[in-house]
Amino acid sequence: MTSLSELRAIEQQRIADERAAIRDGELARVVAIETAERERRAAEAAKQLAEHEARLAIEHARIAAEREGRLRIETAEAAERSRQQALLAEARCAQELELRRAEVAKKRPTWMVAVTAIAFTAAVGLAWFAIQRQRESADAESALRVSQATTADAKRDVVEARARLEKIEAELRVIDARTEKAIAALAIAETAAEIREARAVLQAERKEQAAARARVAEARRLAEEKKRKEGVKLDDKCKNNVFCK
Repeated sequence: MTSLSELRAIEQQRIADERAAIRDGELARVVAIETAERERRAAEAAKQLAEHEARLAIEHARIAAEREGRLRIETAEAAERSRQQALLAEARCAQELELRRAEVAKKRPTWMVAVTAIAFTAAVGLAWFAIQRQRESADAESALRVSQATTADAKRDVVEARARLEKIEAELRVIDARTEKAIAALAIAETAAEIREARAVLQAERKEQAAARARVAEARRLAEEKKRKEGVKLDDKCKNNVFCK
């Protein structure tokens, strides 16, 4: 027959097992709550980052559209001014030469009329050359403005990419610190329940750490790519024109 002491030991073991099961269940519940909270925070951070990037993209598109509109208007105005000035200069030159030709024809011999005609032809050629140079100047000025705007965009992209990289690196440092803390907690865990809880926390932190490192690598790649693209070259039309130098 089973002695009273053995029955008491069995009962005590049963009570201890029940308490351990309750404690393990509570620890598992706490770990699940903490894991869910970490996942919620990570999802919220990702959502905020996506919204921020979407706002930046919309703002960049708006700025680019406004800048392109301004450039088109300025280019059209510059071309029209150049055309009007060229037409005015050409008309004035033709009028003055015609007046001089008529005056010389009245006062000077025929050979002087021929000389005047030659001079008139040369003057028309010079006027045409001046008109062409003025048009080239307007084209070069427009190309320079476009190149300067492109360079400014590239520099702004570099600054924004660097800021995003620094933000993600800061997030990674926080996660690294939490991971080190989880490793230390696992090292000092004694009971089986404490060890299970510490391992679960460490596993979650390492998963989040790996994701953060991937984000840092991608952000660093984008920042380096933006930096390489920062050196925008001038358009050949502008680069070969004296008005851009």
